[in-house]
Amino acid sequence: MKKIYKFLLATIVISSTMFYSCETLELEDLASPNGLSPDQADADLLLNSIQLAYRSSIINFNNNNAELARIDYFFGRNYFEALGDGVLNGPWGNLYSGMIPDITNIESLHSADFDLSFHIGISKVMQAHVMMLLVDNLGDIVYSESNNPNEYPAPAVDDGQEVYNAALTLLGEAKNLLNGASSGTATDLYYGGDADKWILLANTLKMRADLTVGNYSAVASATNVIEDTADDFEFKYGTNVLQPDTRHPDYEDDYRSDGANIYQSNWLMKLMTGDSDEWYDQWGVWEIATDSTDADPLPVTDPRRRYYFYRQSWNTPGNFSMLYHSAAGTGAWPEFFGADSTNGETLQCSIQDTPLHYQFTPDEPIWCSLPLGYWGRPHGNDEGIPPDNFSRTAVGVYPAGGSFDNQYDIPFYQGGSGVGNLPHGAVGLGNGGGGAGIEPIYLASYVHFMKAEAELKLGNTGAAATHLEAGMTTSIDKVMSFGSLDSDADSDLIPTAEEVTDFIADIVDQFNDAPMTSGLQGNGFPVEKDKMDILGEQYFVALYGGSADAYNFVRRTGYPRTLQRSIEPDPGLFPRTFQYPSDEISTNPTILQRTDLNTKSFWDQGVTNPAN
Repeated sequence: MKKIYKFLLATIVISSTMFYSCETLELEDLASPNGLSPDQADADLLLNSIQLAYRSSIINFNNNNAELARIDYFFGRNYFEALGDGVLNGPWGNLYSGMIPDITNIESLHSADFDLSFHIGISKVMQAHVMMLLVDNLGDIVYSESNNPNEYPAPAVDDGQEVYNAALTLLGEAKNLLNGASSGTATDLYYGGDADKWILLANTLKMRADLTVGNYSAVASATNVIEDTADDFEFKYGTNVLQPDTRHPDYEDDYRSDGANIYQSNWLMKLMTGDSDEWYDQWGVWEIATDSTDADPLPVTDPRRRYYFYRQSWNTPGNFSMLYHSAAGTGAWPEFFGADSTNGETLQCSIQDTPLHYQFTPDEPIWCSLPLGYWGRPHGNDEGIPPDNFSRTAVGVYPAGGSFDNQYDIPFYQGGSGVGNLPHGAVGLGNGGGGAGIEPIYLASYVHFMKAEAELKLGNTGAAATHLEAGMTTSIDKVMSFGSLDSDADSDLIPTAEEVTDFIADIVDQFNDAPMTSGLQGNGFPVEKDKMDILGEQYFVALYGGSADAYNFVRRTGYPRTLQRSIEPDPGLFPRTFQYPSDEISTNPTILQRTDLNTKSFWDQGVTNPAN
C-alpha cells in the first residue's frame, strides 16, 4: 500500500461539494478561496476527501450487510460464489490508500499556530469506525504495518482484537482533540462543524464496540450517546441530477425513465404488512370507498411501510389482492378477491411449484410474491431480469427521497366509468422527493435498540421493553417526517397518531408476553417468537437504509429466527466473514486468500441462526 497524497482527487471532491443541497453545505460558512493559505487549502481538501471516502465505505457495508440480514434482497444461490473477492475492495482501498494517508498528511500540517484539531478529530472518528467494520466483516486485517511501504512492502495482518483496541484508542484521541475545537474553514458534511455532536458519535461507537464484544453492562449504562434525532449521524443527499449527481444512489437506480431497478426484500415487506389472514378478515376498505363508519378497521400494520416502499402495481402475479368494484350506476360495491393470476413473463416463479423446503413453513406464502401489489424477491433468487421495471416495488420517500406510496391497499373501481382509486402511476425522474434522502449511519433509534439488546441479555426485561418502545417511537417519528419531501403524498393515507400508538403498543405487548426463549419446530422456525425474535425484527425494520450492524446482530445473537430461508436448499454455510479484497491479494503475497467464508472475527462465538 502506498502513501498517496491525492491533490487531484481532492480538487475534484471539493468542487463537487459545492453542489450539495443547503442541508449538506452552507456556502456562506466557507472561507473565501482567495483568503486561504496553502496549508488551509490542503487540510480542507484532504478532509473532504476523507469524508467522502468514509461515506463510500459506509454505503458498501450498509448494502452488503443488509442483504445478508434479509433487510435487502440478496442475489445468489451460493454464498461463497455470490460474495466474491471484490466485495470489500472499496472500503479496504478507502481506508489504506485514502483515509489513513490523508489523516497523516493533515497531522503533518497541524501546529500550535495552525490548529487542525477539528480536522484530525473527526477524521479519527471515521477511521475508527471503518476499522471496526472491516474487522467485523473480515476478521484479522492489516494495521500496524500499513502505509509504510519502505519497511513493510507486503504488510501482514494484525489480530482483529488488537485492531479493535487501536480503534478505541483513536476514539479517545479524537474526543480529546474535539473538546472545544472549532471547525474553522473546514466543511463538515455530517454535523455542520458541531464538535460536541462528533463526541456523541465517538461515545456511540465505543458503545457499539462494547455491545459487539458482549460488555452489556457498559452498553446499558452508556451516557452522552446519540439518543435524540437531532443528533442523528447521517449523510444528506440533494436533488441535483448532473455535474455532480447529488441524489440518493437508490433513487438514481429506481426513479428512471426505464423504471425501477432494485428488488425489495420479500421478508421485510411481509413483516411490515402483517399476516394475510388479517387482510381477509377485515373490511376497512368499505370505509375508504363509502365513508361508512360501520366497517371494521384495516389491520394494524407498520406505519413506515408507505414511506419505505412505493408500489407500482396493485397486484403481484400468483398472489391475492383485494378490490372493490361495481358496474356503473348500480351503486353496489361487492368485495372481490382478485388476482390469483400468473404471469411467467414478468414473474417466472408464479408458474412454478413451491420449493419443497419452503412448503408448510412461514416462507411458503411469500417465497415468490406478496399480497396487495408488493413485488420483490426472496432471499437468494438468482433469476434473470424480466420486463417488470414498471411493476416491481420501488424505494420510497425514506430514506431515498423517493415517493410516498399513495396506493390504497384495497382499491375500488366502478366498471365502465373510470371512477376509482387504482394505482397512481409508475416511478419517474424527479418524482417524490427528487432523491433528497439520507444515508443513515447512526440514528437515535439504533442506540435504543442496542440498549434494549443489552438489557435483555442482562435479564432486565422491563428496561429492554422501555428501550424497544423508545426505538420504535423514534424510528417512526423520523421516518414519517420524510413525508413532507413528497408534495403529492395523500394525507388520507398518512398513519394517524392513534394508529401509530396502537402499532407500537401492540408490538410492546407482544414483547412483554413472549417467553425469554422458545424452541424450534421441525421446519426450523420458532414454535413461538421469543423476546429476542421480536426485538430483532423491529431493530431490522428500523435499520432499513442503514443496515451495517444487522450482520453483526445475526452472528452475535442468532436472531431473529424468523428470517426467510434461502431459495436454494443448500446455499452453503452462512458467511462468518468475507474473502480478503482481491486488490490487496493481487499485490500482497503475505496475505493468503480464503477458500471459504467460515473464518470468525475475534468476537464471534459461532452462534448460528436456523435461517442460515
